[in-house]
Amino acid sequence: MLIRPTPFPEELDRGYLGRVMRKNGADTEKDAEKLMATWAGVADKSRREVSCLELLSKVAGVDLPTFVRQHSTLPFRRAIISYRSDLAHGSEQNRSLLWTSGMRLARTGVYFCAECVHEDQGFHGESYWRREHQIPGALWCSKHMTPLKYTENESALLFPPSVQLQNCLSVDQAWFEESLQNKAIHRYIEIGSHLLASTSPYIASQVSAVLKARAVELGYQTRNGKVKLPLLSDAIINAFGRKWLSLVLPVLTDKPKSVLLGHMDGVLYKKIAIYVGAYALAFAVMYENVDMALNALQSDLVVEKRTRRASVQLTREELINAYIQGRGNYSAIAALMSPDSPTVSKRLKAAGLPNLVQKTKQNVFKAVVAFYIEELSLSASAAKGNISIETMEELIRNVSSEFTQAIRAMCFPTSGRGSGIRRAKQLTPYEASQAKGAVATKFSHRIRSEQLRALELRKNMDTQYRA
Repeated sequence: MLIRPTPFPEELDRGYLGRVMRKNGADTEKDAEKLMATWAGVADKSRREVSCLELLSKVAGVDLPTFVRQHSTLPFRRAIISYRSDLAHGSEQNRSLLWTSGMRLARTGVYFCAECVHEDQGFHGESYWRREHQIPGALWCSKHMTPLKYTENESALLFPPSVQLQNCLSVDQAWFEESLQNKAIHRYIEIGSHLLASTSPYIASQVSAVLKARAVELGYQTRNGKVKLPLLSDAIINAFGRKWLSLVLPVLTDKPKSVLLGHMDGVLYKKIAIYVGAYALAFAVMYENVDMALNALQSDLVVEKRTRRASVQLTREELINAYIQGRGNYSAIAALMSPDSPTVSKRLKAAGLPNLVQKTKQNVFKAVVAFYIEELSLSASAAKGNISIETMEELIRNVSSEFTQAIRAMCFPTSGRGSGIRRAKQLTPYEASQAKGAVATKFSHRIRSEQLRALELRKNMDTQYRA
């Protein structure tokens, strides 16, 4: 017997998991997942086979794509991609993404509106976490136009946001009022809301083509290399301000003027997708209003290319995860991902992830482990794998920066949600207010008072909720 609460409108996935956990008397998130798996008859399945998102969709009584589109941040995070754009958000054909990062947050910390909390308590009898408030850079509730409150403790999602009212931070009132006057921020938030509500992703190369055409009209530089024209990244900084940008794309906070930045200017010339927030920033600055921006995003060029069937659609994160799962064996990886083997092999080689399949009397995997993990010499490593030094040298020349991390993950597997390469950490509003200059992009330490607050909050959260 499992109590199955009905999801609230736009309720965040982990917030819904918390309600399932509490209503069924589970002590931890892991216990709740076990209860759901047992109820669904898949207790013998691993998280790779049946992700937590799939379990939640079954408990909610809706199909998986619908649950993902209405209750996760995945549609925003996957809104503009390079590969697998033919798959709708939440597609079961994209299982590796669902279990590795399906429930990942889109920003640092979890956010809520105090006015929404009070309304929800009166209408639903309890408050809940909303997706809209988790859009990177959002400082206010669009319904009540009041500054958001937040906590960096992600465990707070397992309890109602009402529990946080006395133990949270709030967006500074002066900064909120200042940002409220910034039309570019308004456009960015509306574009982000549109992406969050999308059913399928857009192809990065086609979105870049649309942005490039607009950039040519506005006179921005549209290619990599020597800077000869005004830069989009400089226009972004002028429009939004460095402080606010640290909440979305921290690398912009210390960018010198007239210096090309691929993380931002790359939306105009890169064929491989970069962070989706960069595209949203570009649309918000290069178009006068949201309608023009969304019309451009939904132009015939983008939509026609998006609906065309793509052969092999793998994100870089999925490719690395598949490489780790297949232990570097191209054939095993192709079988795991289900597309045609030659295309997967081409993608793996281009990503600097060589084939480690064991050949006759050879063990390439053993050789690279000896070199990268055990730190043996080149000759000793080659001998350990029974391969020539020339073969070993050629392999080393062609590997990428992610290869060592992939080998380490194979040798020392870790638990948790995925192991993808993460970009610079977005700041919270409090961190952004405290950061100065270069500190903004290197703000890795935690304010001591925040550490104590988080520890104390985690200890008292359950007690306070039950009281």
